[in-house]
Amino acid sequence: MILAQGWVLGSSGRDLLTAYVAGYEVWALLDALEPGALHEVGFHPTAVFGTLACAAAVSKLLRLDAEKTAHALAISASMAAGTVANFRSMTKSLQVGRAAQSGVLAASLAKAGYTGSLDALEHRAGFMRAHSPSGTPDTSTRDFELGSRWRLPESGVHVKRYPICYATHRSVDAMLELAGSQAIAPEDVEEVRVHTGDAQMLMLRNHMPRTGLEAKFSMQFAMAAALIARRVGLEELIDAFVQREDVRRLMTRVRCTTTTQGVQDWDQPFPPADQVSVVLKSGRELQSQAVERPEGSWQRRMTRDELREKFVNCAGRSLENTSAESLFRQLWALDDLSSVRDLRMFSGPLNEPD
Repeated sequence: MILAQGWVLGSSGRDLLTAYVAGYEVWALLDALEPGALHEVGFHPTAVFGTLACAAAVSKLLRLDAEKTAHALAISASMAAGTVANFRSMTKSLQVGRAAQSGVLAASLAKAGYTGSLDALEHRAGFMRAHSPSGTPDTSTRDFELGSRWRLPESGVHVKRYPICYATHRSVDAMLELAGSQAIAPEDVEEVRVHTGDAQMLMLRNHMPRTGLEAKFSMQFAMAAALIARRVGLEELIDAFVQREDVRRLMTRVRCTTTTQGVQDWDQPFPPADQVSVVLKSGRELQSQAVERPEGSWQRRMTRDELREKFVNCAGRSLENTSAESLFRQLWALDDLSSVRDLRMFSGPLNEPD
């Protein structure tokens, strides 16, 4: 969203990074003010808090003053929506797209003079209370140090290592490590046991998916793919792979147990760790290490090569690999880019907007 809007405006790379930080800080503050977990009452955080974060980011790109930015946030507060129940369908992605669209629209309306209630967030009938799982959001009047105490260096940026629900990632890491170190043959597996959080399993509602889309929200599929393919990537998220006999057979052997225990400093309602064990047909049980943080998290950051591989794998669906590699190098040096319109993916720059 920031990249697309920046291209429309001819923004510099530094402008885009500043806008990202503005959106991040707004989202992080909203999350800190709510002690409950949005997932647990059916709200999709990206579609709810993300809408306001997008409005803040675009307001920064548009260089709105404080009052108009406040109006943009107020307007976006009435546009925020999204449910966990739709995670098994195309609508999950639609919710994220609508959050970005709403942020752009809210900031554009505010720039044109459109208004919202300036207490739309903290009012007793406002955004924070309406979307509060706990019923006790912090709406006190005080300086929340937005723009002076930076939350990004504290919480960091978490990159999804695998193109499936984040709730599976720690278990996938555990399974990949276990399968690789023990050289487990899928045909030798009697049962896979996963211990995770009940909030994760609330999101992972597809126990026997039949399509790549449904498989994104299935712990059973995640374990089967990790064991059989030794990876969980876009190549596995196709209907043909999900419907393979060996994949479906292994999915029936996955058993999940859950805990309600959570970790307070997490940005997700997750338990202290995920753990996976594999029971072989011989009766032998192999157990993984407990995984506290997934690969790609701020605490276990991906290397540049790993990020490049992920980027090229994704962008390669639309671009040739050489073009995707070139685009990655340019984006890696985004802060030096004088204008987003200077990005080159083919032999020339991107077309100018009409």
